[in-house]
Amino acid sequence: MRRNIFLVFIGLETLAVGIYLMLQRNALLDDQNDRIIHMIHEMGNYEWSAMLMGLGLVALVIGILNTNRYNIQLILLTLLGALWCAYSMFFTLNDLHFGKPFQLGTLLSIFNFILILFDAYFGRRG
Repeated sequence: MRRNIFLVFIGLETLAVGIYLMLQRNALLDDQNDRIIHMIHEMGNYEWSAMLMGLGLVALVIGILNTNRYNIQLILLTLLGALWCAYSMFFTLNDLHFGKPFQLGTLLSIFNFILILFDAYFGRRG
């Protein structure tokens, strides 16, 4: 049961980040002279925000309905882990490039990635 509640919470967090990135256009700052930072800025576009919201909604539904057909929970946990790892790196690089201290979004994305790693390792044992 822990895995399902975990998927519900991670799904809600992913959905909330997608909505936040769609509404807040300057969450990931842009520097036209740096290709990597410019690419990171593109990860806050509408398409990526819609993908975040869709994946968050799927995680929410699978967590609520307790669906594990075709190992969908494991596949979804892997996708969410890769997604949160990428966004943790994006937020961290963005903060380091612009000389800002780590913001709350950066720390929360790192924390979500660590939670996914812990659930992937300890989730099936309990």
